[in-house]
Parts: sequence; structure tokens; C-alpha cells
Amino acid sequence: MSGTMLKKGLMLLFLIGFIYVVNAQDFYRIKADFVIKIKDYEGHLNLTKGQVFYDKNYKELIYDINFPQKEKWVIKDTLIHRFDKDKKLIGKSGIPAINEFTIFHLALNANLKDFGLRNSIYRIVKVEKQGDLVLSYWSIPDVNIETLDHIVLAKKNNRLESVVIMGDGQKMLNQQFFRDYKTDDGFEFPHQVVQILYNDKQEKSYQVTEFKNIVVNDMQNDTKYHYKTSAL
Repeated sequence: MSGTMLKKGLMLLFLIGFIYVVNAQDFYRIKADFVIKIKDYEGHLNLTKGQVFYDKNYKELIYDINFPQKEKWVIKDTLIHRFDKDKKLIGKSGIPAINEFTIFHLALNANLKDFGLRNSIYRIVKVEKQGDLVLSYWSIPDVNIETLDHIVLAKKNNRLESVVIMGDGQKMLNQQFFRDYKTDDGFEFPHQVVQILYNDKQEKSYQVTEFKNIVVNDMQNDTKYHYKTSAL
């Protein structure tokens, strides 16, 4: 898999980068095995496997990838660093500061159920019920963000089921579906996330991310959550 495609796959898990999270909870650290399956706009298929580590105090999102080749991705501040199996830096690129806005950070702070929007500049403009789902519509008052119009959250039994991000002209930009919620050591987390990303032609790219063997507040492997290297 190319570095560009893998970066796109991992970035699909990142949330909108202007949400401000202030809640503090008892859960502060998560690790999990993951599998990411991607079908891009041209129909090409990609598979990535490994482990992910995140500590909300260190704010380093670390992907320890073992397939298709061994690599470590360290996402900190506004940079992604890629290291090979010998810990040699093989790539570095800039991104928005997104670690506090990922599914991992939001879940650890008990903000996933409203996508972190309640503690952001977004405001609810409408709420309606469709079957067993409660839909809430969110937008930014008196602010015009290019390409972004509003966000629709769907909740069932107070769990986030899906997120739809709408652009100008009522075009879909991104759909996310959160499935197979399980409770691990009192920590509730979706074990499958399905995302559909739309390009300007409304063509679709699909990603399915599955998590298993989730551990929270791991006290035995501190070095897994904080990557010490002069490259960072």
C-alpha cells in the first residue's frame, strides 16, 4: 500500500478539527487491534492491520502497523511521522492538529455520543425523530464555512449511530456509521466504523475499520503511548 493511500485511510477516522473538548473523564488511555479495509474512488482495494495506541495526556496517536509492511505512524501536533521496522524516519508530512478530535479522544472524554459538537461552536438547529432514531441538525450560527453546510447526527438509545456531513448545495461530503458497540472494562466503544467519503463528482470511497482486544487505562506499556525520538 502506498503511503498516500494509507494516510487517506487513517485520516478518515479523524473528525472535524475545530471542535473544542473540555470534559475530563476517568478513562485516559486506549489501545486496540485494528483492521482497515479501503475501497478508493477507482475501486482499488487496500488492507492495513496493526495496533493503535492513544493517551489523551500525551496526545500522540500511534499506529503500530504490521501489514502490509511493518511501520509505525506517530501523529502529534500538526505532523505525521512514519518510521520503518528499524525505527528509521521514512516520511513526514503536515496535517491539521487533529488528535483531540479523533474517535479515540472523544470516546475517552465521553463526548462521542454527540460527536463533540455540544462543546463546540456548533449549535442544534433542529431535532426530529425517524423510527427509533433521533436526528439532530447542527450548524455554526452566523458563520459561513466554505464547502461545509451542516452536520446531522443520528442517535439510538443515546448512542451515536451515524454522522452525515453536508456541503454546499446539499451535497454529502462524508458519512460515518458507528456499529457493534461493546463495553470493555466499563468503557463503551464501537468496534466497527464504516465511512463513506464523497469527492466533487459525488463518487464514493469506502472504509471499514474494525477494532478488537480493546484495553483501556493500560498501565503496563507506557512506552507504547509516547514515542521518544529526536525526530519528533
